[in-house]
Amino acid sequence: MLLVMEHRSRLVVAGIVLGLVACTGQSTSVAAAGDPRAPGPAFTARVDRVVDGDTFIAVRRGVQVRVRLIGVDAPESVKPDWPVECWGPEASRLLTRLLPVGTRVQAVYQDGGKRDIYGRDLWDVWLPDGRFVQAVLVRKGAADAVAYRPQLAHAALLAGLDAVSTAAGRGLHGHCAQS
Repeated sequence: MLLVMEHRSRLVVAGIVLGLVACTGQSTSVAAAGDPRAPGPAFTARVDRVVDGDTFIAVRRGVQVRVRLIGVDAPESVKPDWPVECWGPEASRLLTRLLPVGTRVQAVYQDGGKRDIYGRDLWDVWLPDGRFVQAVLVRKGAADAVAYRPQLAHAALLAGLDAVSTAAGRGLHGHCAQS
């Protein structure tokens, strides 16, 4: 009798978990715990192409926009008059895999300005499955977390992920000489 009750309890718990997953419309293997979700005022855009490990071209409201991801810095791979940096091509390939042409992303601006000094839009970006793009890049060692004032909404999260990635020797942290 005790075994039957224990089995039923496990089935009930499993049913509740599956029901919650079905209600959210997401699988349990998407956005990592602690990552921010796209906020309510997020807008959608379509990826046109990736430029490098922290920059891409998007189409928003029918207009092409050059986008720089907030809070991360990937090694250079296409900057004019600049050498290709260690792990630059790998970072670019990772962002290209995350943002294939045609991907519809959710994005937001942070307070403090919509563009950088080069005229690029500054966005926080989420994939269709809910993953926060900047967190993915930092976790995999494809970009460093860099706090650019005044856009600091996710700076603490990204800095923590960067410390873990560095300690684990992931990506550029395990393959490139640190200066």
